[in-house]
Amino acid sequence: MEPDVEELSRIDCDGEPAYTAEDFMNGEVVIRNENHGYWNSNNMETYPNPFFVKLCKKLWFENPDFMVIGECWGGFMFEHRQIILARSGVIPRLYRLPQAISSLFGKKLHKDGRVEAMQRDSVMAIKKWHDETRRFLPDGAIMLQSSTAHSLPYPAYLYGKGTWAAIDILFFMPDIPITFMGELDGEIYRVGMQSTVFQHEQVDVGSQETGQMKRTNSQIMKALNE
Repeated sequence: MEPDVEELSRIDCDGEPAYTAEDFMNGEVVIRNENHGYWNSNNMETYPNPFFVKLCKKLWFENPDFMVIGECWGGFMFEHRQIILARSGVIPRLYRLPQAISSLFGKKLHKDGRVEAMQRDSVMAIKKWHDETRRFLPDGAIMLQSSTAHSLPYPAYLYGKGTWAAIDILFFMPDIPITFMGELDGEIYRVGMQSTVFQHEQVDVGSQETGQMKRTNSQIMKALNE
């Protein structure tokens, strides 16, 4: 949180300040800011996050085996947050790998799931992602690498026939791989359109006014079953 300077400086219609000088100094009105306080200081380059340290120590006092996992998206203004999380006792769960792989297919993947066309990147994008993710990490740090997220499309939709290669990257990297909600079942849902990619044993599972919803078992799951 940070002080809402605009609101704390507001003048009422009678010409008097809406808040006192003490209210201003105490920050009685605040707004959310994920890049304020500790995150906006040089201390984060040297010291762990004191709030996370206190949180983890409290939990470990009650249960020494408890694991604290924190989502870590990265990106602009959030670079290298996985380093601070790892230093502070939190296991980072990362989501940048799908974005890096998508760039190889000429797709720019946004955090909210939007996909835009872009110029295809080279495989050096994977090396760059790997080097930037692991730089300055504490010795023995554990990280979780996600194949997708709740707001992102499934890999079979993003990569098509390149999904096998994406799976290889995920599972052969040094991080712990995480799949997402039925992804291993190879299920993909489309409403009102026919799927020709990864289509197998199509079954009706429901209907809407706009058309039938189909569930298709992917060729990946078919091969795994065989």
